[in-house]
Amino acid sequence: MADSYTCPTCDSEVIVGKSCKVCSKNTKPPIKRKKAKKKPAKKPWEQDEIYDGLDLPDDDFDYDDFIEREFGNSDQSPHKKIAIAWYWWLTALFLCGIWIIWVI
Repeated sequence: MADSYTCPTCDSEVIVGKSCKVCSKNTKPPIKRKKAKKKPAKKPWEQDEIYDGLDLPDDDFDYDDFIEREFGNSDQSPHKKIAIAWYWWLTALFLCGIWIIWVI
């Protein structure tokens, strides 16, 4: 005898692997839905429309002019050369001396 179970909807006996005969007669056939049309694949060289209003720089963008306007003349730069203060050199020498004495 084949394995069977009780249908949870109508309490009739159903063979495993098959659908319930009572419930399948009472149900309506599934509604067929139309498939949505698929958009054609975008070519890699095509631009997205979302970038149209971003005001990105054009091909006539002058990088040197941009740097000049943003940062000013590099000859008159207010930035100074970064250097380590003398007392940090002294501290480093002192710590190295202590380490050498400790190791020996």
